[in-house]
Parts: sequence; structure tokens; C-alpha cells
Amino acid sequence: MSLKPIKKKRLFEEIIVAIEKYIREEKIQPGERLPSENELAALFNVSKTAVREAMSVLNANGVIETRSGAGIFLKDTIEETVSQRLVTSLIKKSELQEILEFRRGLEIEAAALAAMRATPQDIKRIVHNHEVLIEANKAGEFGIKEDYMFHYSIIIASHNNVYRNVFKAVSYKVEKGIRVSKMQSISLPNRFAQAYEEHEEIIEAISLRNPEQASAAMRAHLTKNEEKIWTYFKENEPTEENEV
Repeated sequence: MSLKPIKKKRLFEEIIVAIEKYIREEKIQPGERLPSENELAALFNVSKTAVREAMSVLNANGVIETRSGAGIFLKDTIEETVSQRLVTSLIKKSELQEILEFRRGLEIEAAALAAMRATPQDIKRIVHNHEVLIEANKAGEFGIKEDYMFHYSIIIASHNNVYRNVFKAVSYKVEKGIRVSKMQSISLPNRFAQAYEEHEEIIEAISLRNPEQASAAMRAHLTKNEEKIWTYFKENEPTEENEV
């Protein structure tokens, strides 16, 4: 197997995912040596600082250990991925619930308005952002920013300036919620493909100028996303002490 280059804008979580995939596909066993930070940085085409950050997380989670003068070694097999373990430390459940409720309340109505008000240029922008998201995922990226831009383009197409300003003002929180969702999706077969189909149903409804269909498609998409998130939290219930 050959490791694929990682784009420089990737986050350290994505480097972790790539390293975990490498460990599994190469069937590296506990006690065996991993590539050095310099080798990983060169293979992934990222900075050594980014790799070091990823390795630090793996080390803190007991997956690897660094032996002075010897290199980096796999310490433990990876059952639940580190990226999955990180989910429960990214955000409090209460904050996540508020983000999901906010998105549901705003985006369902925005989709209906977009179906009534979107210009051809608006629809072109929505389609473009959907395609950019697919390309990002094909390249092995989470597509957090790309997913946000797809949803933001629908907000823009609603031609409601209050919606647009509010959604943009809380973009950090929205992206936080998307990050949690994406980090869980990597372990679910075909979840990205399912999300594409859901996006395409939203696009079709907006293009057909059908507000009821658009709001229903958006509701279905957000609901499925929420179900996935809460299933994960139920199976990996964090203690109050671990919530940060």
C-alpha cells in the first residue's frame, strides 16, 4: 500500500484518520515500528508540526509510544478509532443539541424560501458547493468547510438577510456540529454517499420551485444526521467529568 498525500489545509484529525487507516491496512501489530514524523510529513505532504500534533494525540490516547533513539511504535491495537474518541471531547451534549435545534429551525424554512426565491445563479452556487464537497470527500478530506458552504448557499438563496446574518454569525458553532458529524461518518458504510443523495433531493426540490418538497427534504437530511449523532453518543456516553 502507498500512502496518499494529504493537502496542507487538512486538520490534524484527518492525519490521525490516515495514520489509523495505514495501521489497519498494513496490519501493523503492537510493538512494531511506524514511519517517523519526518517520513509521515513527506508522505502526506504536510508540515512536521501537523504530524507531531496528530502523533501527540495518538500518544495521549495510548495508541503509540515514542522510544528515544528507536522511533515510534504501535502500543495498542485500534478498536474504537481515536477520531471517534475525540468526538465526545469536542463539544458538550447540551451545546450540540442547541446547535442541531437551531439548524433545524432555520434551515428547513430557508430551504422552502430558497425554492420560492432562488435565482439561477443561486441554484448554480448550491450545485457547485455540493460538487466541491464530493470532491473533498473523494480526496479523503472530511469536507467540514465544504459542507458548511453547501448549507450556507441555501441560506443565501432564501434571500432573507436576517437568516443570512444569523447563520453567518454562528458559523463557528455550526461548523463545530458538522465536525462532530463528519468524524462519526468515517466509520459508517456509505454515509457520505447517503448524504450526497439527501443533498441532491434538496437541490432538486429547490430547482423545481417546490417549497414543501424542499423543506421536507431538508428536514429528512437534518433528522438523519441527528439520529446518527445521538446513536453515537448513546453508545459512547461520556461522563460529566469528560465533557468539556
